[in-house]
Amino acid sequence: MKSLPDTCALCPRLCRHKCPVAVATGLESTTPTAIMTNLVMLGQVADTTNTEANQAIDLCTRCGECEAACGVDQPVVDILDAARTRHQAPPAPWQAPSIEGAGSHIAIVCSPEDWTASLKEAVDIDLASLHTHDHLGELHRIRKDTKAEVHAALRELIGDKVAICTCLTCLTALMAAGCEAIHLASFLDTQQKLPQWRTCQCSPGPGIRTMVTCCGARAPLITSHPNIANMVAEDLHRRLDGQAVYIEDTRCSTHLKAVGTQVVDPIDRLKNMEIPNANR
Repeated sequence: MKSLPDTCALCPRLCRHKCPVAVATGLESTTPTAIMTNLVMLGQVADTTNTEANQAIDLCTRCGECEAACGVDQPVVDILDAARTRHQAPPAPWQAPSIEGAGSHIAIVCSPEDWTASLKEAVDIDLASLHTHDHLGELHRIRKDTKAEVHAALRELIGDKVAICTCLTCLTALMAAGCEAIHLASFLDTQQKLPQWRTCQCSPGPGIRTMVTCCGARAPLITSHPNIANMVAEDLHRRLDGQAVYIEDTRCSTHLKAVGTQVVDPIDRLKNMEIPNANR
């Protein structure tokens, strides 16, 4: 089976029930089938002027649920990344943020809360910090033409230091770039009181399950369609039905907290000093 938009465009929306955007909005125009139909209409000729098609390409969180549900193994995320490269102008060149301080470890701060002081207080560690407002160049990393350049810049920036992340988007980026990176949760006691809700980037495991595993917090949806991203968060808020949950990805937890979901994340646990005495 060819990995082409035509295959998805001719599909009777068999993955619609797994797409968090389509489920949250209830709109036919947001289904993977409709998005791929837009790509078929665009064809292979590069066109950065078709606003409607470009908006359709970004109706996605790259969660991969459509791929998991696909009976013919269509690499939908890869197809959309290629289409984004072909039909959308690249963002401005990525400017690597500066590292503040010196240390063997670098705290990657991408949430509204700066947790570096809390970690320094709890653990004897040489800690520098890096503040990123774009999740380490995420908009470049969802394209085919600029991803390698950002990865190279990250390798140069981090060097032989160990990055500590609270966001799985940043963690994945650093690991893909060949940097040594760990999650803040690795410093915390493994026991936590609330059941876990696993995001689309989490490894499978026990916890609360919902039909969709994406909260809408990732690009390109959150950057191109913030209102729809909020609809996805609100849909998940309804599904959790007041249940308080633990979410390891602080990007997702921040997004869900904004719509009133009861969430505890690793930063919350760190600030409550739920951390072992042993040094990392």
